[in-house]
Amino acid sequence: MQEEQFLIRDRCYGVWHRPRSIGRYLERRKAQSLTMADLDSVLFVEYGYGNKVPLALVEVARDIGQEKPTGVIRELAKMANLPAFVALYTPAQQANPTSPAWHDIDGFRVRRVWPRPEASWRSLTPGQWANALLQIRDWQLRKYVSRAAENDARF
Repeated sequence: MQEEQFLIRDRCYGVWHRPRSIGRYLERRKAQSLTMADLDSVLFVEYGYGNKVPLALVEVARDIGQEKPTGVIRELAKMANLPAFVALYTPAQQANPTSPAWHDIDGFRVRRVWPRPEASWRSLTPGQWANALLQIRDWQLRKYVSRAAENDARF
């Protein structure tokens, strides 16, 4: 197992994808519909406590100019028949206003790894990545699920 490259685990993305932070780029209702668990990230829809449907896998890391290995997440995505992405983020100089202990995010390099793997990276702003996540959620939700999510009516 590879050792941590930094003394502490960088929480920029963990803070950024929470509703209060990602809500800076999306309507409140839409921001709250992007339910994620840090796998790095699994985008899912909730049908009440204990009933969650995975919709996409996202490998997340701080961007240090690397080519991120994607073998494991690609194989998980194939087995689960879910799309998978890699999102590398660049921390901002300023703090995230919703969680000032952590830096905000300036931008992302994103690439789909399954299906139809992309050969090159796309550079996205935080707002563009937030909207892309929402679009991925909606595509997958229409594909796999025929009922409204538990949290859709409230948000």
